[in-house]
Formats: sequence, structure tokens, C-alpha cells
Amino acid sequence: MSFFGPISPPALAESTAPLLRQALHRARIVGSFAFAQATVQLIGFLSGILLVRHLDQRDYAFFTIANTMQGTINVLADIGISIGLVSIGGRVWQDRRRFGELVSTALRLRRRLASVAVLIVTPLLYFMLIKNGASLPYALALIGLVLAAVFVQLSVGVLSVVPRLHSNIGRIQTIDLTGSITRLVVLLALLLVFLNAGVAIAVGSAVLVLQYWMLRRYVATVVDLDAPQNEEDRAAMKGFIRNQAANAVFFCLQGQITVFLISFFAARASSVAEVGALGRLAMIFAVLSNLLTNVFAPAFARCQSPRRLRWQYAGILGAVAAFSLAVLAAAAFVPGIFLFVLGGKYEHLEHELVLMVAGAVASALTGTFWALNSSKAWITGSWLYIPLTLATQATLIPFTDFTTVRGVLIFNLFSAIPNLLLNMVLSFRGFRSLRRAAA
Repeated sequence: MSFFGPISPPALAESTAPLLRQALHRARIVGSFAFAQATVQLIGFLSGILLVRHLDQRDYAFFTIANTMQGTINVLADIGISIGLVSIGGRVWQDRRRFGELVSTALRLRRRLASVAVLIVTPLLYFMLIKNGASLPYALALIGLVLAAVFVQLSVGVLSVVPRLHSNIGRIQTIDLTGSITRLVVLLALLLVFLNAGVAIAVGSAVLVLQYWMLRRYVATVVDLDAPQNEEDRAAMKGFIRNQAANAVFFCLQGQITVFLISFFAARASSVAEVGALGRLAMIFAVLSNLLTNVFAPAFARCQSPRRLRWQYAGILGAVAAFSLAVLAAAAFVPGIFLFVLGGKYEHLEHELVLMVAGAVASALTGTFWALNSSKAWITGSWLYIPLTLATQATLIPFTDFTTVRGVLIFNLFSAIPNLLLNMVLSFRGFRSLRRAAA
């Protein structure tokens, strides 16, 4: 009953109709994006499986190591910057010049961080390639290709925030789909000529250049790319970098720990290839990751209503948890379906498959918590992840056989638990701070 009397059915319908239309509109956006991303990830999955099946295990081990270290450099070049881009960008995205200042500042900082990351990671990449049997010329060629890809990826990582905060889902879909189709077509063509790890990495770098060109053309229409750097943004991002440096470096190393450990301790390069091949199956969760990055996290960052935030949070987390448990159950009860696509070289990895998927589930849930927390800058205390994880790993070391794929995957799974629990606590504290602010 309203203040002036009971609400009539027509008035009630009229008041709820806009909410229903808004909910249906959002559902269509999410559904459309999810379908497009599923298509993109399926094409990317096919490209990955093509490499798993075609490359011999030693060459696929080189590809796995190079890809892992490329990702490591990219993460180290982004310490705190993405958090600043999303959290600050969520307030200034409608101002063309102001958003341009933020983008310029982020690009400059990212390049400075990348130069340090390259100096640290490149010797490690060289050692891992040589240890697993790469010749000196081949190792140097792979390193050069990795660094070329990183150079392009630095700009792509910053510019890709623009269509996300503008909710330009169609543009994101077009760029992603163009890149994935191009990569698959080129790899299929090269099967008829010549294909090895170096060629595969070169194709990936060329696709990044194409996506950068498409992305920059779009960004130039909505952002002033000639805008100068903003000192306030620089100070804020440096604050995020200082707060997140130790945590991000440690998180980066933990994210690649399976490849690091198996590369250093296993006697066979085939073990590295097995970890890399199983990791391809974890791409199933890439659709969730892209939805979080491109749809849910930006929407969460823009939302200022505590009540709506709680509903968004519960819906996002519930969907990720349900999907993750379904994939884990499938890996446990019908592993043959997963291993069939990898080919005969990997059909013996049934137990390792379950461990890999369980680790991917833990990472997916942690990534969901982190994406939502960081979009609101609910990250105070995240450094506790380091001592908690180190304590867990110190406990595991005496009981772990690091020379086997199974032992490394078990170590990886249990190492992921502290970060998952900590991010749950950060979310709780974030919502509690909203209640205090409202009071």
C-alpha cells in the first residue's frame, strides 16, 4: 500500500515494466556476449588443440615455456595499472579528454614496468629453453618473438579497457572474433608448409598487431589519444603499484608455478608438454574470464547502489561456481571426452586431468572474487596472500614429488586455497565498508 492508498494493478504493472525491460536488455547483452565469446574461445581452443596434436612433445614444451614467460612479463608490466584504469575510468569514462589523460598515463607506466620485467624474465626464459633441449639459435629466436609480442600486448592491454567501460560489446566481439579466426586460418595454412613453436608464436604476435590496429582505430573515436599524462592519475596508479607490487609479483609466479616446477625438476621435456596440453583444456574457463573482464567487472565498477551491488555480486559468483562444478564433475566421471581431443600422446593423463581442472576451478573462483574486488579497489590487505601461500607451500614441500606431473599439480591445487579464502574475506570487508558509509 502506498502513502496515498493501494496501488492498482495497472499502476503496479506500469512501475515494474521498466525494471523488467532493463533486466531483459541486460540478459540479451550478456547472452549475446557469452555466445560470441564461446565462439571465440572455441576457435582459440581449436587452434591450441591443433598445436597440441601437430607439434612433437619437445617442440610443444618450448611453445609452453615461451607462452608462459610471455604471460609472466605481461602480468609484471601491469602491476596495479589495470586496477587504476578500471576504478578511475569508471568515474571519468564519459569525458573524452579526461579519459585520454588516464590512458596516456597508464601506457607510459606500463612501458616502464615492462622494461624492468623483461630484464628479469628474459634470462629465466633462456635457461628454461636450454634446459629442456632447445638449441642456442632456436632459443634466441623464441625469445625475440616473445619480446615482440609483449611490446604489442602492452598497448592492447591498456586500450582494451576503453570499449569495456563504454560497454561497446559489439566492438569487443568483432576484435576478438577477427583475431581468433585469423589465427586458426593461418595455422591451418601453415600445416601444409611448415609449423613449429617459433612459427606458432610469430602467428600469435601478428594477430596481436592486427587487433591493436583495430582497437586503436576505435579508441581514437571516443578518447583523446593526444591528451597529456595526468599527474593525479600517475600518483594514484603509483599508489596501486606500491600496494600491489609484492602481491602481483608473487601472484604472477604462482600462476605459472606448474610450468616453472616441471621445467626445473622433471627429467623429460615431455612432462612440460603434458602440463601445457592439460592447460589447454582449462581454456573452458576463458569464457567466464572474458565475461568478467568485459561485462561484469566494468558494470560492477560503475554501479554505486549498495543493494544492486549485492545482487550483482551474488549472481556473478553463483553462475561461476555452478559452471565450475559442472566442468569438474565431467572431468572426474568422463575424462575420456577431454583427453580424446588432446590425442594419443596424452590419453594416459586421467588422474592428472582431474587435478588440473580442480586447480582451474580454484583459479576461476579466485579470479572472480579478485575481478569484483579490484573493480571497487577492495584490495587492502591482499598482501597477506604471500605469507599464507608460502606457509601452505612450506608445509607441502616434504610430501610432494616435483619430478612428476601429478605431484606438481597437487602442489598447485593446494597452493591456490589461501588466495581463494583471502579474496572472500576482502569481499566481505568491502561490503561492510559500504554499509558503514551508508550509515
